[in-house]
Amino acid sequence: MLFHVDPPAPEVQPWTTPAEPELDQELAEQRAALLASIAQSQLATYEQRVARILHRYPETRDSDIALCLRYWRTFQADVIERWKPLELEILFELDRMDTLGRTRRFVQNDLRLFRGMEDTRKAREAMQLELHEYLAAHRDTLPEIRFYLDETGNEGDKNYTGVAGVCIINWKQYEKHHAAIAQWREKQGWAETIHFAEMGADKVDRGASLLQQLAQRRSGVLFLGYSIASRGRTQEAMFSLFIQLVVDSLKHLQQQGCLSENRNVRVIKEADPGFDSLYLDTMTKRLSEAVALEFPGLLAVSPVEAVTKGRNVFLECADLIAGGMQRRALGKGRNPKDKLAEAVINVTGFEDASDSGALFKYFAPSR
Repeated sequence: MLFHVDPPAPEVQPWTTPAEPELDQELAEQRAALLASIAQSQLATYEQRVARILHRYPETRDSDIALCLRYWRTFQADVIERWKPLELEILFELDRMDTLGRTRRFVQNDLRLFRGMEDTRKAREAMQLELHEYLAAHRDTLPEIRFYLDETGNEGDKNYTGVAGVCIINWKQYEKHHAAIAQWREKQGWAETIHFAEMGADKVDRGASLLQQLAQRRSGVLFLGYSIASRGRTQEAMFSLFIQLVVDSLKHLQQQGCLSENRNVRVIKEADPGFDSLYLDTMTKRLSEAVALEFPGLLAVSPVEAVTKGRNVFLECADLIAGGMQRRALGKGRNPKDKLAEAVINVTGFEDASDSGALFKYFAPSR
């Protein structure tokens, strides 16, 4: 080849049928030796003769009878010539049909040479079926609006409840950017999950670097943050904030002209066993009802998902945004966390009223 050719990427052709495993060393050596012998017209063995017939006469690749007829006429013409007239008893002198058939299967199946047209047709049909199923699945799939949300609750004497994160306006278009951020995250070698609460002086650069990666791919992202001063029953307040934040975000997208077609809404939150056992199913029901009321016939809501944060890069981003939002609201200082909170505000635009890529609100306590 004059130029380097990259191997086909599975993600570019996800319908491509899986490649066969490589031959083991012994079979690979037999295959190479058989091809070399055919090229040099060395036709002493059954394998060499059968391979020669399969190579020269494609119609023999799917029929033992066609193979035997060609084989006998080519390599045992002297036997046929002696029998005048031809009788079935000639089969006692000709090489056996079952031997030639078994040799054909060894050449085609084990050495993968001169495969039959039927095998080719089946492989082509399988690939076409995979392609049609792939296109049909993607054609019928609604574009997806995806939320990654995290909560921040009462801590000690801080009477504060908030929900924050990101909204991906069109996940199909943004998925490549998510993959790039996740790949960058993986290359950093940080084994532990990024938590705002654990960002000391030795780790604050990690959170800031992750936010910077997100800021570089800001187009297509809506930053979200709602909070409320609360005391006592914070789980109920948090439940209400989740619903209100998602619905208001969808209204914001509609106002910005981003909901021109039917879409699916998917909400992913950090798993919290206590909260999820009480509210997760109800959250899906209430959210579906609210969306159906506000956007009749336009949006469909998938069940809310509670996912362990681990190293899920967008849940880590949601954690940083929620933690930074709380830190900024409760006081400013010179602690490393305050610097990280400043980075959160700069990236999200929460304090910039003209920023259409941010939805931020503090619900003042009623008097």
